[in-house]
Parts: sequence; C-alpha cells; structure tokens
Amino acid sequence: MDVSLPETAHDSRIRGLSRFLSAATLGLMAVMPLMAWGPWLWPGVFEMIGRSGQVPGNGFGGGLDWFVWPLRLGAAGIATVALLVALYGLMGLRDLFRACAEGRYFSAGAVSGFRQFALASLVNAIWAPFEHTLMGVYLSVSNPNVPNALEIALGSDHVRAIGLALVFFLIAHILAEGRRRHEELELIL
Repeated sequence: MDVSLPETAHDSRIRGLSRFLSAATLGLMAVMPLMAWGPWLWPGVFEMIGRSGQVPGNGFGGGLDWFVWPLRLGAAGIATVALLVALYGLMGLRDLFRACAEGRYFSAGAVSGFRQFALASLVNAIWAPFEHTLMGVYLSVSNPNVPNALEIALGSDHVRAIGLALVFFLIAHILAEGRRRHEELELIL
C-alpha cells in the first residue's frame, strides 16, 4: 500500500532535494553516453579538454586518434557494458528520488529502486578491472606499433568501489526488511 503523505514543514526539504536529485540524475543519464563514447568517437576533442579517459597503457603510444574508426567503435562497444549497467542503476536511483519527492519514502518503488542502484554499483565495481584488462588486450592486439600486452589492474580504487557497493547492498536489504515489517504492522493494526 503506497500512500503519499501530505507535505509537512519538516519533510518539505527532503522532497525538494529529492526533486532536484531526480532531475540531476536524469541530466547525468543524458551526459553519461557522451562521456563513455566521446573519447573513442571524437578523440581529438576530448584530448583538447583533457578528458581522454583512463585507457590501459595510455593508449599504447600516444593519443586515441591513431586508432582507425572500426577499432575505436570496438573500444566504444567495450565501454558500453559499464555504461548500460550504470544507466540501469541510475534509473533505479531516479525511481527512489521520485518516490521520495512524492513523500513515499519507504514505498516498494523506492526500496526496489535503491536495490537496483546497489546491484548496478556492485556489478560495475566488479566489472571495472575486467573491462580495463579486456580493453588493454583489445588495444594492444589492434596496435601494430606495440607487442601484444596484458595489463591487469586491481587497485585500492577498485576495492573501495566494491566495498561501497556492498554497503549500498546492505542498506538496500535493511530498507527492504523495514518495509516488510511495516507492512506486517499495518496488517496487525
């Protein structure tokens, strides 16, 4: 039973912030494809503004524009996996913010939205080192100027991302349990 409560003075700031974060999340979702694909589709532009991305082995010999178009499309395809997972998570986070903006803080939509975000965060945190390795192999095999290379990277940033995603998962389960107990109390009353 998702019932929206009337807005009171003490939660008007939460609802206002939730509306803002919902719009900001939508804006971020619109920009993310440009940030994921941009360095591969328009490498010169992104190198000029200093946003060429984190490429294994620094692109194996300079900028990214020396790669021929089909190879850059392949690299953009590899980057698409993380992009799609992130967009999936942000859609869930936006559902959470929209539910909170309507005063439905612990609704099924809010809880499942946060759970969706937690799952996407965990999947992306685990995928990141594999993507880096796969991209490195793909780029080195495609580059005639360097020998084939395998660059494996698992650093403290990856461990922190996995830890943070696990914390999100714990919070999602706590919210789901709180929602379940609330529904039980409503049935008793």
